[in-house]
Amino acid sequence: MIIKFVSIYLFIGVLLLSFMFVNSFMRGKSSYAKAFGALSLTLQVYLLGYLLEINASSLPEMFFWNQIQYLGIPFFPALWLVVSMLYTGKGKYLQGFRGLVVFAIPLITFFLRLTNDWHHWYYSQIELQQFMGVTYMLLTKGPWYFVQTAYVLIALVLCTLFYFQRYRNSTGDEKIQFRLLLLASVLPYLALVLVTVNVGGIGIDYTALILPPCILLLYLSLTRYNFLEIKDLARERVFEDSRAGLILANRFYRVVDFNDASINFFRWFNASIKEAQLEFLLKEHQDLWVCIRNSEDRVFHFLVEGEDRYVNIDTRIVQNIKETVGYLITFEDVTERECLKQRLTEIANTDELTGLNNRRRFREGAEETYQQARLCHEDLAVLMMDIDFFKKVNDSYGHHGGDAVLRDFAAMLRETFGGTDVVGRIGGEEFAVVMLKTDAERAFDKAEDFRKAVAEKTIVFGEKRICVTVSIGVAELNDAITDFDALINRADHALYQAKHSGRNRTVVKNQKQP
Repeated sequence: MIIKFVSIYLFIGVLLLSFMFVNSFMRGKSSYAKAFGALSLTLQVYLLGYLLEINASSLPEMFFWNQIQYLGIPFFPALWLVVSMLYTGKGKYLQGFRGLVVFAIPLITFFLRLTNDWHHWYYSQIELQQFMGVTYMLLTKGPWYFVQTAYVLIALVLCTLFYFQRYRNSTGDEKIQFRLLLLASVLPYLALVLVTVNVGGIGIDYTALILPPCILLLYLSLTRYNFLEIKDLARERVFEDSRAGLILANRFYRVVDFNDASINFFRWFNASIKEAQLEFLLKEHQDLWVCIRNSEDRVFHFLVEGEDRYVNIDTRIVQNIKETVGYLITFEDVTERECLKQRLTEIANTDELTGLNNRRRFREGAEETYQQARLCHEDLAVLMMDIDFFKKVNDSYGHHGGDAVLRDFAAMLRETFGGTDVVGRIGGEEFAVVMLKTDAERAFDKAEDFRKAVAEKTIVFGEKRICVTVSIGVAELNDAITDFDALINRADHALYQAKHSGRNRTVVKNQKQP
């Protein structure tokens, strides 16, 4: 009667595991679903072998079906562990050699059970026993049996630990799900104790009896919340395969998962990423941490191996129906976009021939400097310049010769004026400089030094040598000036005086002059 009851129970378990195996492999596309399907298959072989063993009539038949069980028994603890690691975001620890280590003990167990007749390391003795009219096979455990048992215990403890970590940091429906997963991982402890102690002394495999409800709980916890297909498929296709760095943090900003791409971005920050508080990981980059904490969308610049790199950081809140449960932080390499943007900005703001600010950009920079001087009550001077007889240069040397003069003149301007000075080309041969914290006297001295340098400069154009001079008008900011246009007009008027009084000179527009 007992055998019939157990047989029916095991047969239902085999059918259930067959369904889960087919369902996982047919519908599941993620690595987690495939691992769950493999786990179902090993348990199916295990239960089927045990079902046929207890219904066999001779020792050789029992022994044969017991060997069949070991096509699945050694491997299901390893697959149970793999499933838990993949589901809780620790799949990266299974890559390479570490993945092989997980299956090392199961492979040895499989080999030793297959060759047990030669060494008796797994079962030291096999014999038939009678109990209440039932014939069963009594297996005396060998030394390696306890190694395998220890491995199973370690695998179960790790599974329980991984699920408990996620349970502790979860809320709502996810918390219910991890409660079920914890229950499914705790029940096998009872089976392990019963088998090791051999309760009743009749050699019943309690593990085979307890595993079906465990695997059913595991399956229901996944399909009930639709995590098997949606969460893990999305994670593999979007999370792991993304070229952007993705970090999942809980509501306390502790890292709970990250993809491989995020590791490379953290190298840009001269930091390493692990399951820890983001504030600690980014302690050398407080600007990044503040950006993430405030859920800002910003671009940061880094120098990586001597090259400019730009990363866009975007933080999105992850919420369930009731509350915030975490944050998804995205790190995207936008170097190409930012360099193109800078190039377009440079083209829009720069005079193509000379590389100086064009008229529009000069005006913007000059207005900003003017407002600063007004606000902070600082000195400000403007220089207006015009290359003397530039039309003759074009007539004598052609436009290419004129361009050579303009380029060399602009290079001299860059060498002479810098820092807070705003320099620009505002016309054909007209240039202007706005000098902050500079009064008329200092502006005149600098303008004169520049004028003399231009007069002494010989510009080489092919085999020809060109010499030019420049006229300069100077004006300074005073209380009578109400806007920047008035200041520019005064400097322009001083330039007009310089040109009509002989050229190659500097004229200052005094406050008393109209």
